[in-house]
Amino acid sequence: MKRLKIEDKKLFDKYVAEEEVNLCDYSFANNYIWKGSVELLWKIINGNFCLFGLTTKGMCLMLPPLGKTNIQDTLDECFSLMREINDANGFESYVNYAYEKFLNFFDNSSYRIVESYPDYIYKTSDLIKLAGRKYEKKRNEINYFKKNYVVSFERFLSKHIADALLMIDQWKREKVHESNLLNHNEAHYGYGLIHEAEAAKCAVIFSEEMGLNNGAVIIIDGRIEGVTLGERITANTASVLIEKTNNSFHGMPQFIYQQFCAAHFSDVEYINAGEDWGIEGLRRAKTSYHPCFLAKKFLIYKK
Repeated sequence: MKRLKIEDKKLFDKYVAEEEVNLCDYSFANNYIWKGSVELLWKIINGNFCLFGLTTKGMCLMLPPLGKTNIQDTLDECFSLMREINDANGFESYVNYAYEKFLNFFDNSSYRIVESYPDYIYKTSDLIKLAGRKYEKKRNEINYFKKNYVVSFERFLSKHIADALLMIDQWKREKVHESNLLNHNEAHYGYGLIHEAEAAKCAVIFSEEMGLNNGAVIIIDGRIEGVTLGERITANTASVLIEKTNNSFHGMPQFIYQQFCAAHFSDVEYINAGEDWGIEGLRRAKTSYHPCFLAKKFLIYKK
């Protein structure tokens, strides 16, 4: 197996383009930015691109095999490779982020299929217009933000990288502090926030190399107080990869989201805002934007 590098993006993109999947996980950037918390390894098996993720706990297949060549045998070989590492650790091998149609490409009677957290998909026009009573609160928050702060909304450029990194570090400190105050029982909660911040920083640092040409920053009093990056993942779907804002400014998340979609993705039909990871606060936030549908994802285990 080879370690996933920036130079592998072209090969990955060639395979993923043929899948035409509207899930946010099917992008090079959305996998690569997590390299700080999971070692990403890849191998071509039966002409399919197979991306593995290795942690101290064990190994999983980050995505189903990309390609349509002999999927049954490819899955068998992938599970054999995973079990070489996992069986000794007592870690159950699995395939992550399988899309619904993929389940038809192999005999799944010998596998256990578990539905995972879905992606939230919105009509781009809804996120831009925010029309009607159901978006009244969003409009009020945006109006408050515009009324109370002198704001510059700018396209993200390489000159913004250093200050954006400082802003993300500040976001991390505040979030970890909040989680401690809230007495979260989940031991991994603060740990997860640290990884989330590192993923956001990776996206900022390698934005150009990963083709993240769609990005924006919010500048208030000469300081970057918000940053967002996204990309087109299919012909009619874009993904908002990261969005980090200073929570001291009421209405900023709603403002940057609307402006970003309007400035960069007005010609794309759908926006994928990712999953909620089972976190109640995220679920409420994503639901409040009224998704037009949820894109299903599945985990695949061998019986």
